Amino acid sequence: MATTAEVIIVGAGAAGLMAGVAAGEAGLPCLLVERRHRPGLKLLLCGNNRCNISHAGDARDLIAAYGEPVGTFLKTALSAFPPARLRRWFEAAGVPTCLNRDRIYPTSEKADDVLHCFTDRLRELSVPLLLNCPVSAVTRLPEGIYQVSCGAIVFTAPRVLLATGGVSYPKTGSVGDGQRFAGELGHTVLPLQAGLAGMDSAAGWLPRPAASASLPTTRLTITQRGAAVGTTEGNVLVEGNVLRGTAIFDASRMIARRGWTDFELELDVLPDMSLAAVAARLQQTAGRARGLSRLLTAQGLDLAVADSLAAWLEQRGGDASAWARLLKALPLPIAGIRPVKEAIVTVGGVDLSEINPDTMESRRSPGLYFAGEVMDIDGPTGGYNLHAAFATARLAIQAMIGTVVRVEQSAATAANRPPTKAGRRGRGKARDATPTSGRNAPGRSVPGEDRPAEMSSSERRRSLPRWKTPPPTGGDESWRQRQRGSKGK
Repeated sequence: MATTAEVIIVGAGAAGLMAGVAAGEAGLPCLLVERRHRPGLKLLLCGNNRCNISHAGDARDLIAAYGEPVGTFLKTALSAFPPARLRRWFEAAGVPTCLNRDRIYPTSEKADDVLHCFTDRLRELSVPLLLNCPVSAVTRLPEGIYQVSCGAIVFTAPRVLLATGGVSYPKTGSVGDGQRFAGELGHTVLPLQAGLAGMDSAAGWLPRPAASASLPTTRLTITQRGAAVGTTEGNVLVEGNVLRGTAIFDASRMIARRGWTDFELELDVLPDMSLAAVAARLQQTAGRARGLSRLLTAQGLDLAVADSLAAWLEQRGGDASAWARLLKALPLPIAGIRPVKEAIVTVGGVDLSEINPDTMESRRSPGLYFAGEVMDIDGPTGGYNLHAAFATARLAIQAMIGTVVRVEQSAATAANRPPTKAGRRGRGKARDATPTSGRNAPGRSVPGEDRPAEMSSSERRRSLPRWKTPPPTGGDESWRQRQRGSKGK
């Protein structure tokens, strides 16, 4: 069974859902396919189920936070869809947002609300979503059309958007199939590693056994051969021998992206106090573990961590100055980084040098686009990874719209083109012929614009080929009912 679409979006996670909605808003007929029984399973886990959708600041702040080469690659996408604009988009869709320690959340702090925002918009826009539909292969036919195989169902389209994510949390559907499809289509796929992952530690000062304990404010320094090469800040969560938390996660990403193997970690457990201030306070404890434990708990450390650390220092001996130096540079031996399936994000993926950063289109296979974590894109904790997924998805759809307009206009000259209605932008102004070069040329997105001004969404929808969606191989009955009641897909 074969069905033709204008664009097929593979994967209904954060990137795929945003791409489907963006296509629907622009009047671009698309098909969204998802291997799992429901969309956005990993989205529901983000931010401890609170869904940290972005970070405070402007595009330049985000670009700097990603670091190289990711920040430079994302420049166009982030400039077109910065945090302020992302917030306006969600609020217009019925999801108010708020700031919490420079992180942007839905005001409800419920990931369900973000997911329902997307699924409701897909339903309103009549964007078809096939669930329980794992894609087995994506191939490019000699005529340049893509064939997407889902078991006995075969789809064809001039464009395919891979939004399958990385390989972390595979139970949510992220199993690396998008990277495999890209590799089979000629792309280089960089090794997939754990980013924003926990670490196994054998540090003697950790409490054992401990169900959980925390160091709420720390500074973590990564060293190589005695020299500092990186620093992270945030909390450290202790669960037995496993360390997690913001400082640990960001350090693991830095280590994976830089390829460091011979590294050491030092932990400043009192980053808000100078070395002299810590030594002065320790003088008051008279070298006793109980006094040190009180000092540490007063600074916010859990009692289990404070007691264990104080006892460890007492066993080592030394004076107040020696204890102060250790508390400001506490050795944190690492036995290993947790496996990639437990990581928050995947480091590695489709090589960025083989993707056009202005369109998200493949440089190796025309008509193939990428969005989100399937590429070698990752960011620190704090909403950066979700924002990258949203921004790259929207940019890819914008680029596709430009291509559609070029194809349509090449078939009809300005002389016989029927007049069009003025859209909300440029109301009452005559439309010039589409430029063939320059920044606003077809096939190139324009930062700050959701859709090209040449045609309204309703006109574009009418001009594109009509197609029907076959019944899904699985999924809920409500989806089938909506499809039976829909028209003109």
